[in-house]
Parts: sequence; C-alpha cells; structure tokens
Amino acid sequence: MSEIKIANRYAQALIQQAVADNKLSVVADNMQTLLDTCESSKDLRNVLSNPIINADQKLVALKTIFKNFDALTINLIALVCSKNRENVLAEIAESFLSAYRAHQGIQKVNIESAVAADEQTIQSIKQFVMDKTGAKSIELHSSINPSVIGGLVIKFGDNLLDSSIAAKLRNLKKELNIA
Repeated sequence: MSEIKIANRYAQALIQQAVADNKLSVVADNMQTLLDTCESSKDLRNVLSNPIINADQKLVALKTIFKNFDALTINLIALVCSKNRENVLAEIAESFLSAYRAHQGIQKVNIESAVAADEQTIQSIKQFVMDKTGAKSIELHSSINPSVIGGLVIKFGDNLLDSSIAAKLRNLKKELNIA
C-alpha cells in the first residue's frame, strides 16, 4: 500500500477521534508542530526512516521530543510506531492538516511575487478565493520570488493563476516561436 494511502487512513481516523473528543484544534496544533519539526530536522527524518533503530527506541525519542502533545496525538504516534510506520509520520501530519482545513472550511493559498504584496492586494486575493471556493477563511502563505519579475502567481486547491511578467514573456516566446 502506498505511503499516501496509509497516511490518509491514519489521518482520517485521527480527525474522527479528535472531533469526537472535542480536541480538533489541539490535535491540529500538534500535527502542525510535528510536520514543522520533521521538515526542519534532517536528523529526525533520518532516525524515523532508519530500519536499524527499533520502533521502541523511536517511540521513546518521539515522546521526549513531543512531550507537550495531547494524549490523543501521543497515542497515534505510539500506534504508528507499533506498526513500524514511523517513516510516514510527516505524511500523516500533512494529510491530517489537509483534512482539518477542509473540515473547518479553510482554503490554503500560496502567493509568489517579485516584491512583497501590499495589504490591499492580499485582502483582494483572500476575498476572490473565498468567493471562488466558498471557503470560510483563508490560510495565506506569501513568498518573494525574483524570477516572477512582476505580477503574481496564486495557487489554491487545483487552481493556478499566473499573472506574472515571466509567464507573459514565456507565452510571447511561444507565440513568436523563439527558442
């Protein structure tokens, strides 16, 4: 079974239990911390994927690192370790956070621009995406990418709106058949 399917199953079970226990936001915070830690720590990723280190040792390390986590999240980590699936913890966290956003009506939006977008532009983008998707709120991530040259690249859901100067130049090159 693929890691994505495995991660989705654990994430769905966790979100159902978190809703039932009225701990959804606490578990979501835990999952975000878990994901951030896995992404920022190469050592942790190496430990989790190392087959030489047994699951019990990994569980002790994880419980130490995440000692402030809610019991429900710790129980998930223990279950995942007992099934020797600790290498998919980051994917489980990603899948959980995606399901959490869907459950809460939150749309994740990524903006790339050559310079920082002003507040009015950000508010316009948020309103546009909310109108287009029916989302209740927006989780916005903005990044500066000089290769955009000017304009914006907006990504949300399966949508990509590229109004950058770089995209316009690429399209012009195609129209003119310039190599």
